[in-house]
Parts: sequence; structure tokens; C-alpha cells
Amino acid sequence: MSKKIIVINIGWEQEPLLDQLRNSGYEIYGVHFEKLNYPFLKDLLVCDFRDLNKILGFAKLIRPDAVISDQCDYSHFAQAVVSEVLSLPGPTLSQAQISSNKLVQRSVAKLKGIKIPKFKSAITFEEAIVAADEIGFPLIIKPVDNRGSIGVNKVGDIRELKDSFFNSLGESHSRTVVIEQFVEGFEITVDGYCFNGNPKSLTLAKKKHLDENVRVAMEIEYPGNIGNELYLKAMKNNEETIKALGYTFGMTHAEYIVDKNEEIYLVEAANRGGGVFTSELIVPNVSGIDLVNLYIQDTMGFKNNENDFSSVLKNPTILKFFSFPPGKLLKVELPNSILNDPEVLKVKILVSEERTITNITSDANRHGFVILTSKADLSQKADMVVNKIKLTYAD
Repeated sequence: MSKKIIVINIGWEQEPLLDQLRNSGYEIYGVHFEKLNYPFLKDLLVCDFRDLNKILGFAKLIRPDAVISDQCDYSHFAQAVVSEVLSLPGPTLSQAQISSNKLVQRSVAKLKGIKIPKFKSAITFEEAIVAADEIGFPLIIKPVDNRGSIGVNKVGDIRELKDSFFNSLGESHSRTVVIEQFVEGFEITVDGYCFNGNPKSLTLAKKKHLDENVRVAMEIEYPGNIGNELYLKAMKNNEETIKALGYTFGMTHAEYIVDKNEEIYLVEAANRGGGVFTSELIVPNVSGIDLVNLYIQDTMGFKNNENDFSSVLKNPTILKFFSFPPGKLLKVELPNSILNDPEVLKVKILVSEERTITNITSDANRHGFVILTSKADLSQKADMVVNKIKLTYAD
């Protein structure tokens, strides 16, 4: 008899996970925010990922052997609730609270001695003024519990504070914001996995942003193009950070700022895989480890041998996002030279034809991306791919 698994969030980012589950013969039940007509689904609950009571009720009816999610804070939180209530392998509610709430995470990190930017929370503009005066400008203001870069603002001076505060507040489900010190430096991400409860760093990447004020990543290159000594320091630091935060199950995805003195500051560390195929395509390609299969096995409660994963590769890989000119887009054409290139692992357009394109303001409205691997100059090749995309606009 096939084992039953509930997958919370079954969008395009979860395609590799769904493919593996289907090919392995699992009985798949989905939870998604909109109706999807996947023929392999046994049943689908359509609801908001934050509707924990509906999801839990669905899970109690299904009585699954496992529950799984990836790349999404809301679905990871729901996974933790279901796994804890039904006594299934998975993240705990405590781990999910730390992972998805920026204020809780910073408070735990500070208590554990993890290097983090100075921070304060605020629920009113008056509190924001006091916090800004204490922390100083420039500063970063962000929602406590939203995803990605939504509602994240860099504030240069007091004149910008009010608009930024209310923008961040409006994107915060708890109506609380975090105001923190802006640390000058470059950003890295470190992805890892908890093997038998023990965190291990697998890949490191260096980020490039859209610009200084719009903190949206547009280019993420592995294995980071930084010195070996700093690379090893960052990988070890990440393992210590993940352990201090208490994560013991599944994937981890952490962001750090490295200052001019090579001091490493935690931005945030999630107990889930990175989005846009980071955990399901990029990290496996860079490291040589099939994280998706490993994650499935862990949610099923099967034992894995950590020694099997002691050797980690560093295959050069890049995630390059597209930023198209604003205007009414009539047509997008991807030539066969892109689609048939074996070094192109994935390419996807995230804007629709016959729609007006606007400037990028957050992770949620980037225009598309390409993931490629190559021994040549990755950034240069990624730019070549972008230049081959043919765009037709209305006059």
C-alpha cells in the first residue's frame, strides 16, 4: 500500500519535489492557495497557508504518513503544526516560530551570542522614532513576519522614516516591525541540511542587489567568489548559528552580511530551503547531494547515514534574475539556443504577455530568472542569456 503524504504549497517552485514523490509512488495530497488540476493529486485543500485550523482539519481526515513543505515560511509553519499534532517527523513549532518571526529570531540570536545588527521593535511611529534615534541612520526597517524582501526598506534619514515605517507595518501580519542597524558590506547566503539532527553547511553564494535602496537580490553566484579562509569561516559560522537557533530537521537557508573587517552578521536563518529552486535544484547541483530525496526520506522517518554526505562539491552555478524595461509587454520569446543549452538548468519568465510591466520593488515581482552552471565566467554567460531574450512592447 502506498504511503500518504501531504504537500503544503504545490506551486512551480515545488515541481522537483512533486516529481520525486510521484515517481516514487507516494499518494500525494496537496494544500495550495488556489485550485490546481494536477492529475496525480488524491485530494486538494484550497486555502490560505496561514489557515492552520483548516490545514490541520484536512490532515486529521487524511491521516498521512508524512507532511512536507519547502521554500515557503507560511507552509513550513503549517508543516510544523501538523507534524507536531500528528506526531510525524518534521520541524517543531518552536523551530518554526524562530524561523518565521524576525523579532523572535533576533531575540534568540542575541541571547545565544550570535553576531547580529543592533535592533529594536516598534508598533507605533513614535516608537520607530525612538528606535531610529538609538540605532542611527542609515537603518533597515522590515516586517516581523512576512516573506522575502516584501516590506523591507533601507532608510537614509529621518525624512524617509515615516513612509518606510508604514510600508513595513502594512506588510507585517503581526503589525510589528523590526528596525535594525545597517551594516555596510556584502551579502552571502549559506544553505545547509540537518543530517540526523546535526546542521551541516553545504553551499555558499554571494549576492548582488538591484541597488542600495531596493534590497532585492538580482544575482546569486555559487560558490561565492570569496577567499578560501573567509569561505571556511562562513561555513563554520553558519553551522554554529543554526545549532544555536535550535534547528534540527530538514533544510536551512541563511543570509549574512560580511563587513570590511570580515565580521559576519546574521540577517536571518530559515529552517527551510531557499526559494526559486535554490533547495531543489541549485544546492543539489552545487553540492552533488540530492536534498529533495533526503528530505522526503527524513519526513517519512527513514534513517540516513551522515557519513554518506561528508564530501560536498562546489560546482559553479548562478541564479540570475531578469529586470525588463517597464511598459506594456506584448510578447516574450526564448530562443532555442537558451532552451537547448545543457548548461541552462532552468529558465522561467514570471511576467505575462499582454500585461504592463512595472519596476521591481521586492522579491515577489521580479520578471524572471535563469539558473545555469558553467566552468566559464558565470555572470558573463548569464548576461548573454538575458540579451538573447526577445521582448516586444506596445508602441
